[in-house]
Amino acid sequence: MAINFTSKKRLESLNKLAEGGEATIYEYDSKRVIKVFKPNVDLDRKKEKVNYFISIKDQLPKNVIGPEEVVTVQEKFVGYAMKKLSDAEDLHMLTKPKYLAAAHISNKDVLQIITDFGKDLSKLHSTGVIVGDISDYNFQMNGKCNYFIDVDSWGIEGKYPPDAYTELFTCPDSYSANGSIAFSMENENYNFAILAFNMLTRIHPFGGTYLPDKNLSTLERMKRKISIVGKHKGDIKIPKIIGSWRWMSPQLEKDFIEIFEQGKKADITADLQELLRNMKYCSTHDLHYYSKFSECPLCNENAKVKAAPIVAKVTQTANGPQVTVVFIGSDCAYILSNVHYLNKNNEAVHFETGRSFAVGRGKKVEFSKDGKVVFVTDDDSIQVYDENDREIATIERMHKSSYLVKDRDIYYVDKGNNLVKLSITKSGNMPKYLGQVYNPLFEVSDDGKVFTVSMYPKTAIITTPDYTFEVRYNGKINEYAIKYDRVTQKWLFVYQLSNGKYRTMVFNKNHVEYDDDIIMYNAQTLSNIDFCNNTIYDPADGKIVGTNISKNTAKEFDCSVVDEGSRLQFTGRGFKIYNKQNIYNYS
Repeated sequence: MAINFTSKKRLESLNKLAEGGEATIYEYDSKRVIKVFKPNVDLDRKKEKVNYFISIKDQLPKNVIGPEEVVTVQEKFVGYAMKKLSDAEDLHMLTKPKYLAAAHISNKDVLQIITDFGKDLSKLHSTGVIVGDISDYNFQMNGKCNYFIDVDSWGIEGKYPPDAYTELFTCPDSYSANGSIAFSMENENYNFAILAFNMLTRIHPFGGTYLPDKNLSTLERMKRKISIVGKHKGDIKIPKIIGSWRWMSPQLEKDFIEIFEQGKKADITADLQELLRNMKYCSTHDLHYYSKFSECPLCNENAKVKAAPIVAKVTQTANGPQVTVVFIGSDCAYILSNVHYLNKNNEAVHFETGRSFAVGRGKKVEFSKDGKVVFVTDDDSIQVYDENDREIATIERMHKSSYLVKDRDIYYVDKGNNLVKLSITKSGNMPKYLGQVYNPLFEVSDDGKVFTVSMYPKTAIITTPDYTFEVRYNGKINEYAIKYDRVTQKWLFVYQLSNGKYRTMVFNKNHVEYDDDIIMYNAQTLSNIDFCNNTIYDPADGKIVGTNISKNTAKEFDCSVVDEGSRLQFTGRGFKIYNKQNIYNYS
């Protein structure tokens, strides 16, 4: 069976949902989408693989979003049709505390998701499939169900290898002398162990800072077996917000030590299942733990549990640093922005007015500064409500594209790849088209200046109010931050690639003033940094690190309420610090 289009124009008239370097995704009908490969792809190889996976689709797990029908244009292969996956998120979101809180996902829920993943991976291996590119960005989930995607990049044992891999999730033994990758199911067990540990603890097993050699890369530590779980753990500084993983079973901890420190390549799925069957809840820590412990191991005085930030009594002089509490909410589950927070009833609450708005599944809620306008977004649209909860506008946007709320203005990407500014006014809603973009990242300053990054394959087109830059890059961007320095009127663009490396760029009018990869960041979420007066401010464990890019100097400011999960906002006289449930002034 095949879906045949009489012309390429007819195919391209379908609603475009997403586009990458290799293919474009179109909406075919209410239940299916079409993946169309670009001319730079080896279509003969893709056709062979697609037909193979169609032939074995009944042997694959039900949550594999794989080829169901070939798609042709004038009888020539161009791609395939597959199930439409709605309201899905990257598996990487399980490492984000804010997401876990908003979605009410416990550590037991994460364990369930990753255990099911292991069972599905074992089933794929039994069919001869080698997935290859196992990472937290290459799989999706909806609720507590995980989904396998990008099936056409998989490999088949003895037939053809996978098309892709991610360095930070690839067994070091996979690399041959000539630099090629030796894919195998055995090595893939190692890759899955990295993914499992990362999801369960929110840190890579070779993460943290190796104190004897701070410049040692994650990849080099993987080769040398310097992980955070074994004999080297005392030499590694782990972000304070990560906490203890002693809630796991001793057997699973032993598995991770043997895999990361001793090179064992066992399938850990059975031990994940055993842990899942034996979980008990601790209300003190709001965590589930291995029930065969005599008591909660996190409550044991010897356990390493992340301590809550404590505000010390201010004793400094008037000229010295002072910490004051701005907000502590008894019903606060997570502070979402400087305007609103999420309460324990899953409602978004406006700080100043107390107005609340229910957060539906798969939706995000934003407020205007005065709380009178509410923006509710999902993957494809934005609903706007007035102060009486009356819907006053519905906006269609590019599927899962970036958006930004600035008071009563919302910036979004429409389905024609236009960046649009929509202003909600008493006289009506006024759209302004700001130009064409492509897979954009963008930020808007408080005074309305726009910075956009159009992410083409290997090339980023960066547009500031003054100039347009063409920047080359390699790899996949995991996280990024765009900040505007209102003092110097410069823009900071920082991104992290899938190999863990950071690139820091500063744009000044018509030239790039700074471009280097020497700065390392502590912030768990990169957008939590701030930039002012040529200085990048980065939250760390008990301190704020300020790096001046013009002087090439760094300074640390001790602050007991800051950790790697804090969001910093420079105020001119100090900082406003946003933690999970509290807000502080540091001045």
